Amino acid sequence: MLRFVLIASLFAVIVFQMVGEKVPVNDGTMGDGLFYRSIAEDFLGKIEDESYNVFQLQRVMPFAVLNVTFSLFEWVKSHEGLLRGIVILNFLMAALGVYWYFALARKLRLRDNLTVLGFLLLFVNFAVLKDMWYHPFHPGFTAMMLGIGQVNYFVRVERQRLFLLSLVAGFVWPSMFLTGLFLMLMPSEKLLVYESDRPKSFYPIIVCCIVLVVLVTTGIWTGRFGNGGGELALHILSIVALLIYFLAFLIKNPIQWKRSFDLFRSKLKAGKLQVFWLSLAAFFLIIFLLSGSNANIFFFEVAENYFTEILRFPLDFLVGHTLYFGFLVPLAMVFFPRMMKEMANLGMGFAMACTFMFVFILHPEPQFLLPFYPFLVLLILKAVKRYRLLKKDILVIGGVNLLLSAAWLPLNVLGMEEALGGENLSLLSQFPAQRYWMHFGHMMSWEVYVGAAVVFTLLVWLAWNGKIRYKREAKLGEDAEASRTETGHV
Repeated sequence: MLRFVLIASLFAVIVFQMVGEKVPVNDGTMGDGLFYRSIAEDFLGKIEDESYNVFQLQRVMPFAVLNVTFSLFEWVKSHEGLLRGIVILNFLMAALGVYWYFALARKLRLRDNLTVLGFLLLFVNFAVLKDMWYHPFHPGFTAMMLGIGQVNYFVRVERQRLFLLSLVAGFVWPSMFLTGLFLMLMPSEKLLVYESDRPKSFYPIIVCCIVLVVLVTTGIWTGRFGNGGGELALHILSIVALLIYFLAFLIKNPIQWKRSFDLFRSKLKAGKLQVFWLSLAAFFLIIFLLSGSNANIFFFEVAENYFTEILRFPLDFLVGHTLYFGFLVPLAMVFFPRMMKEMANLGMGFAMACTFMFVFILHPEPQFLLPFYPFLVLLILKAVKRYRLLKKDILVIGGVNLLLSAAWLPLNVLGMEEALGGENLSLLSQFPAQRYWMHFGHMMSWEVYVGAAVVFTLLVWLAWNGKIRYKREAKLGEDAEASRTETGHV
């Protein structure tokens, strides 16, 4: 009954969004969505003629499926028809993601409250309830649902299905085949963790110094230090905030990295390592043979754009991810040490996949995290498994996620079409465009960032109080049990 209520409520909101508003320009798409719609329009023709470059081929799958389906049934590939088609495809992927999630919950033997918590974190957010219906021409939603499948088959130790799913996912998102190989072929032994507090050392300071050198070097390379006034001050403040964040991260990290690395080398089998590299090489060889001209790929420009868009505001990546994904980010801040221990317990392959994820966490655009998001949800569920979740906790988390999801908020108000049309870029940092772009950290205006940072701080405080309350209740329970034992009432 509980699962029926959850599924029915989710799909009721999704159906409402499916038939609701879409991006008011270019017949329902903008930005990169125009390219993805062109794939749906002429995939079969272009793949035979000039094809796509190696980067584009790793994102074509959802739209190629749409093109092949329309061609098979001889449907007219109009903009309106393709828009309906991609919305239906997203709906089917959502159903598949829900199926995989409940299969994972059964395997983990989650209690009802934990099952509801995982469902709320995965499916009640801006990504699932709003973004992929308002702007559906994007592979991120499919990548996120396939990520749930990867986590499910990893936990269930179904390696053949995990490999096939990862192979398909490699044509949806560039990182997903690599993460699948990590999960399948890397050693499954647990990483070593400190049983008590981490001993003091200079390791965190050394790492922070290295990070500082990298940030200063890239800032000079991208011209960030050439900006004057407020932009320069915010960038320097962002670097300082990031270094403090890294320092706290390293101090609270319970994993013994050196001993774990030695264990990794001893457990890594030569046969599996060969299979790993051969599989990766074969995949990219297929991608290269299928690709056309790759002259338009400029890796240095991609790297420059990455470093130019980060550190606009202090910890803007945490603030942006919170508005996009909901309560999970504040929970991860509070339960970080427990999450790291659970990551270590899940084995070296899972730890490598999560370590790879940290490359993308620092970017304030949350869509980079979509294929990794199910990994974070799994860690949260395992981290809070020992805690006693109350119904009011679930209601608060669900209410916050629903509020941040903007499922209830009309976006296409007066002025939105002009703002998203692209003719005046200054309108993107103003309302009404910020009704949509406020969920993307790299597109937030300063005023929206300040308000969102206050919300993020409040949510971290709520999560911290919930953790403290549990510890207080657990301590009272232990004292009561000890008192009963002393008086002979056992």
